[in-house]
Amino acid sequence: MGKHLIILLGILTFLAYGWPAWTRLNSIASKKETSFSPPPHFARSVNPDPFIKHDFINPGTAGAMVHVGSICEMTDGQLAAAWYGGTREGAKDVAIFFSTKPPGTNTSWSPPKVIVDRAKATRELKRYIRKVGNPILFSGPGKQLWLIYVSIAVGGWSGSSINVKTSRDGGERWTESQRLTLSPFFNISELVKGRPLPLITMGARMNQDRFAVPIYHEFLGNFPEILWISFCKDSGRVVYEKSRMAGGKSFIQPSIAALNTHFATAFYRSVSTDKRVAAATTEDCGQNWTVPDYLDLPNPDSAVDALPLQRNCILLAFNDSRNSREIMQLAFSKDGGKNWTRIHTLENSPNEEFSYPYMIRGRNGLIHVVYTWKRKRIKHLVFNEAWIERQVAGKLDK
Repeated sequence: MGKHLIILLGILTFLAYGWPAWTRLNSIASKKETSFSPPPHFARSVNPDPFIKHDFINPGTAGAMVHVGSICEMTDGQLAAAWYGGTREGAKDVAIFFSTKPPGTNTSWSPPKVIVDRAKATRELKRYIRKVGNPILFSGPGKQLWLIYVSIAVGGWSGSSINVKTSRDGGERWTESQRLTLSPFFNISELVKGRPLPLITMGARMNQDRFAVPIYHEFLGNFPEILWISFCKDSGRVVYEKSRMAGGKSFIQPSIAALNTHFATAFYRSVSTDKRVAAATTEDCGQNWTVPDYLDLPNPDSAVDALPLQRNCILLAFNDSRNSREIMQLAFSKDGGKNWTRIHTLENSPNEEFSYPYMIRGRNGLIHVVYTWKRKRIKHLVFNEAWIERQVAGKLDK
């Protein structure tokens, strides 16, 4: 009886949530109207000399855990970052934190402040929330910011839902959380990790800010997806749908590097026994993807991040091991991701964790990397393309 009831509930839930969403497929991600937006910050760094610097976004606090940092740049050059932290992962005191940094390499991060915690999410979503996590922060014109994060009512990460908050004043004030209905199975098991890709806005959609957000599913399988989301500038309405990048049970947490308006390469965290980074490509702006193929780069079931550079080049941050997160490595490809050269080891400490890298390129050409540092702090690195070129030249000369 219990089994039949579960099946019936699953069918009813699919009819209520899944079928309407599937019948709308490609209404946002139309082949004729969708293309990746070439980032305006592809200009070469104003500093011609090799440059690298690091700092920490959050102060080290005894007994505190932090994880999953993301970073973005606002129009005025100010940086903003978000992450989650508490006494431990999944604890009741876990909250999503926010900090900003004025333009310039010698400025400091502001004291962290809480955007949302489980109590606030419970009030805003009008449902019990057990924990929050995985914040992804991204920007639009002016002081526009969006935050996408996951919330969990019961169970572990596979029971999560995706929510969105908006700020129009650089993070001073935020709208209430809105839960996105993405799954036919009780709207759970949707998670987010990857950097959103802005989409070119044309025709009737000129009043919308549109993004392709890499997400993933962890309930009946493990597979990567894209959340196609539009924010209406006038009404504030959020329109969204999703599409699947690959099936099966092997790949999650896609990171997408768009090399032009329609071609992109996605890099996947592998949860299979073949512990290597996997990749797939699209030639039609994410409508269709090739079957994932493994690269000759290890992956210990941990997140990776890829950043497109100039001239078909890609920078990849990943854990260079099949067994642990002790090594954080940068690799460089000059042929769109087919071949790779390791150019710099960011971290290498036995029995420590360095994980969940997240990269952006600023309008001034500087590249920013944030990642979890020993589960105690969010580390921030900034360097220019001249530094990358020096690293690549040094490796090739050996």
